[in-house]
Formats: sequence, C-alpha cells, structure tokens
Amino acid sequence: MHPSREKFLPYLKDKLGDIPVSMDRGISIWDTSKRAWLKYNKTATHHCVIQDDAIIGKDFIKRAEEEIKKHPDIAISFYRGWRRNVTAEMIDEWTKNGGYLTNWLSWGLAVCLPVGHIEAMIKNGEAMPKRYENHDDTKIAKYLTKNKIKVWYPIPSLVDHRTDEVSLIQKTNSPRRKAVSFVGE
Repeated sequence: MHPSREKFLPYLKDKLGDIPVSMDRGISIWDTSKRAWLKYNKTATHHCVIQDDAIIGKDFIKRAEEEIKKHPDIAISFYRGWRRNVTAEMIDEWTKNGGYLTNWLSWGLAVCLPVGHIEAMIKNGEAMPKRYENHDDTKIAKYLTKNKIKVWYPIPSLVDHRTDEVSLIQKTNSPRRKAVSFVGE
C-alpha cells in the first residue's frame, strides 16, 4: 500500500477481513510487493497479494477459494486488463470457459500463488536486475515462466482497477486500466 492510498484501507479490510498490509517505504514497488508476499501464512496452501488500487468483486473470498480449488497448482491472476489485441470474440470465449490459461502473468493487481513457490519466487526476484525494481509483476512472471507454471485468469475478473487513481508507475490513468470483464461489486 502506498501512503497516498491509505484512504482505501478501510474499504479493503471491509471486503477482505483483517488482512496484513505492507506499506510502501519509498524504496521500490518490489520492496513493498516482496514484503507483502512474505506475510504469507506458513500453514496456508495459497497466498494472494492485492494492490491498494483494487476494487474487490462481490463474493471475492468465496469465488477466489473456488478458483484455487479448481486450479491448485498454478498461479491465478484475479484481474485481466485490456491489451490492444483483445477482441469481443475473445472475451466471449473466455467468459464461456470461465477464464483462460496462459504462460505469462501480465498484471500484479491481484495475484495468488501456492505458498510453496513464494520463497523461490522472492529469491528469483532478488537476483533480477535493478531495472525491474518497479515491475513486481514482471519479476513474478519471469519466475513463473522459468519454472513452467501457468497462469489462470478467471473471466469475469474478480477485481478491477479504480478509475479515480493514477498509476504510480506510469503517472497516468488510462481508460484501458480496466478489466475486460468484471464480476462487479
């Protein structure tokens, strides 16, 4: 959580319960993300890191648990944003199938991993060049790809980006920072 977005903490706790929070210390996005990943419960099967500018979909916890049960051994991204090549036909197909499986993680808004991968993912991320310090999703994606771990994107997405917040990386608020399909609040 970035200090400028602390105003969203009550909303997130209302939707998700008494969640642990990693506050940005001004070092890097990776520093904040890494600390959030390391807050995982050692007795849990999975851990999810949700960024501070997420809108949480209705019945998120129930739906997330269902997705984890269906896809226990892979990564899950609860957000699928827009890319130029996305068509209405693709979204219809993904929706019909309840989502889609791919080889690459593209967004870090709400990512879930089996806890057995967290320590290795962190170690891999730490070894990456400095240029990735503000690209936590790329660090995670490169670990997943290196280890041939697929990513499941439920469609509709279980979270969405806030439209009233500017990206801390790009310093813009592109209308494309929205889910291709969102389950709704």
